[in-house]
Amino acid sequence: MHIGSRLETIGRLVPQGAVVADVGTDHAYLPVWLIEQGRIERAIAGDIAAGPCQAARSTVAQHGLQKSVEVRQGSGLSVLKPGEASCITIAGMGASTMIAILEADMEVAQAAELLLLQPMAGAASLRAWLCEHGWELADEELVDDAPHFYEIISARRGASRAYSAAEYAVGPVLWAKQHPLVGRQLERQLVTTQQLLEGMGRSERARASSRYQELQQLQAALEVLEDEYCDRR
Repeated sequence: MHIGSRLETIGRLVPQGAVVADVGTDHAYLPVWLIEQGRIERAIAGDIAAGPCQAARSTVAQHGLQKSVEVRQGSGLSVLKPGEASCITIAGMGASTMIAILEADMEVAQAAELLLLQPMAGAASLRAWLCEHGWELADEELVDDAPHFYEIISARRGASRAYSAAEYAVGPVLWAKQHPLVGRQLERQLVTTQQLLEGMGRSERARASSRYQELQQLQAALEVLEDEYCDRR
């Protein structure tokens, strides 16, 4: 079963033998792939809408895994009991949606051993939220699947050190392990910050805001990291 580089990279971060809950599972491709790879034996595939749940059941049936993958319809983590899944995966949503899902059922989220999150946008804010709410960043990955560039965050319960805004933007673990794509990540974050500054710079009121000052500081910090990256090469 071919699931694409994004989901496969998420799947390779799943611990061997974990019980996985895939939230927003859509077609349940990830749980089915994990079982076929022998990485896990059981999974729960959850989705809020009836259509994706039906699609998930169809995928599970096609692969003869009805006893291994249970499809549940419901919102976010409400389909789970605390401790029912050791690894929770949420992929393909914005960071704000992921945070809302986790906050709505914190007892369930906190009972899991690992969260694997792939936000479509807002990864920096998600990293900050995790570290401020009792998770530490265990691992991070990047996937360049043109035209998309995906950030994947692995988090486990534990005290985290405080990171700077630039570290949250780039990814502390990505930077520490000098991921092969961290240079591209730096470039993307700098471009985004510069574009925001240019847009706000057209307004005198925006230029006087604290947000504008924060972005200026972020840009300067990212440029320092870029210089360090160039020195390491």
